[in-house]
Amino acid sequence: MDNQTWVLVPRPKGRKILRSRWDFVVKYTGTGEIDRFKARLVIKGFLQEYGIDYNEIFSPVIRMEVLRLLLTIAALLDLEIHQMDVKTAFLNGFLEEEIYMAQPEGFTTPGQEDLVCKLIKSLYGLKQAPRVWYQTLSAFLEKLGFSKLIKDSCVFIRTIDGVTCYIAVYVDDLLIIAPTRALISELKSALKKRFSMTDLGEVKYLLGWSIQRDRKNRTIFVHQHKYATKVIDRFSDYIPYPIATPADRNVKPPVSSQPVTEAEKDVMKSYPYREAVGSIIYLLGPTWRSTQFLANPGIEHWNAIVRGLKYLAGTKDNGVCLGGSQEVTPENLADRLIAYSDSATAPTRDARLEDT
Repeated sequence: MDNQTWVLVPRPKGRKILRSRWDFVVKYTGTGEIDRFKARLVIKGFLQEYGIDYNEIFSPVIRMEVLRLLLTIAALLDLEIHQMDVKTAFLNGFLEEEIYMAQPEGFTTPGQEDLVCKLIKSLYGLKQAPRVWYQTLSAFLEKLGFSKLIKDSCVFIRTIDGVTCYIAVYVDDLLIIAPTRALISELKSALKKRFSMTDLGEVKYLLGWSIQRDRKNRTIFVHQHKYATKVIDRFSDYIPYPIATPADRNVKPPVSSQPVTEAEKDVMKSYPYREAVGSIIYLLGPTWRSTQFLANPGIEHWNAIVRGLKYLAGTKDNGVCLGGSQEVTPENLADRLIAYSDSATAPTRDARLEDT
């Protein structure tokens, strides 16, 4: 209400009045400790109708490979990397559509119980909320002189007098990369004047990644030990011992190994295939082949998952080391960056391999 998200108006005739609910969550720190308890008002967006309550809803997020590239550049050039979080990000954007909502439970205005809320700004739960927030943030960053990266519209770049800084956006998480702390502070101040922000300081934990930096050797080590340990503990009954290889080249579960009879399907229901795939897909990427069999997995597919869990147990301390060169400057950066790719032509469905 302090954000002037809505105004109270008489109930309009012929318009759907959306309802809301309170969502209570526990926020944790990067180390897994309880940070604070949070209550958030969420509108029931599933009641919205296309063309009436919303139109476009797509909103981009930064690709993980682009984020790794930015961390690599920061490591090589010894740039400052700070992180900020936007408080109630989705409440900042103004709506184009006319949307009405019943007064929230517990916050009905005495004497005005018959009135409804006409939304002025976006609200959590609205289908278009992420898009409205992205457009609001994007417009503000462009006023600060930033331009979107052509290949990823969630990366904003600004170069003034030969000094380049970057802002990477993942919904309400902002990563600010710049050559000096003074420039970082300048950008933070500008953002705080426009939005309510939480300054998280130098990045230590980002989107599930633990980030360890060695500035002397210009490296950044990224790992997910905490999340991997959580997955291993959850499926420990199926992990008798760790292994060092993710798959057996001689064993490729074919599509034909999916169960056919009801009896075979009932047997597979006793295995937590979907839960296991859902837990480790964030580590491996959304194109992981095992996701093709979620609807009807066979025992061979389950055995492949178990092997993946064993491999995770054996490599939970592994990570990716980015950077590592002392000879890179802003002038020769483009010539020194090296990327690797490993792909197959996928002659058959079972022979398909993912890009790395």
